[in-house]
Amino acid sequence: MRNEKRSIGIVCLFLGIILLAYTQAFAGWETGAKVGFDSNIDRAVNDGKSDSYLTAYLSLLKNPSGESRVDWTMAATLEGTALAKISDLDYASLTLAPGLTFIPHRAWTINLSPFVQAKAVVDSDQSAIAFGGKLSLRQQIAKDVYIGEYYIYQDSRANVDTYSFTENSIGAFLGVNWTRSFFTEIGYEFSRGDSFRTISTTSTGVSTIGRGKSRRYSTAFQEDVIREQVDRQAIGLSAGIDWTKSFFSHVAYTFTTTRGDSGTAISNSGFIGIGYRF
Repeated sequence: MRNEKRSIGIVCLFLGIILLAYTQAFAGWETGAKVGFDSNIDRAVNDGKSDSYLTAYLSLLKNPSGESRVDWTMAATLEGTALAKISDLDYASLTLAPGLTFIPHRAWTINLSPFVQAKAVVDSDQSAIAFGGKLSLRQQIAKDVYIGEYYIYQDSRANVDTYSFTENSIGAFLGVNWTRSFFTEIGYEFSRGDSFRTISTTSTGVSTIGRGKSRRYSTAFQEDVIREQVDRQAIGLSAGIDWTKSFFSHVAYTFTTTRGDSGTAISNSGFIGIGYRF
């Protein structure tokens, strides 16, 4: 029954995208790919596994027209990712995020957007249905400088509870449009919620962390994993350039610390991407 409900949900999401494609001809399509890396993909406190990945996506986007103080938005994205080493983490996902945008002042933009996502992972334990919402604010503080703040709530229900989580995140960013086609941003995010973590063992085979917690062996990571509440902090840098009206590229780097009862995990991640709007 559980898997049947998930299948129905995925079908509904696909139908939603098809309907949008036919009824909202003024919306725009975007496709792209990115190559990235993560130095701690298994979220380990010590000796985390690193991996690189290739992601491709197709999105249907509807942005505010700018002609009204209240407008609606839409983002529907189909995405697939393949990893270089741990192929059990390869996945495909479908995300639908309608929203409302308010412009109370020419320098202020407020957007409220719920979302739902279906994610199928080769390691089926991690396949999940997620839902939540995002509230974001953006202020134009100078002609070419802007700041923003946001709050995100996410509830993800995986096939195995170890990989399920709820999370609350807050963040802020500062951006500069150096030219009409080139921008940079710096951002900070703090989140609190559940996370799976891999457990290291000593030479005697005894777990050094996670005592007293429910454990499960992961065939993907070839280690035991637990779920615990963590505090995560991330600092990111990104830059983008529009080469033409349609073709663009984007690069980003993020440093993340994740602290829980098991200890603090550190990861470095980033990507280089290209995209095309049509």
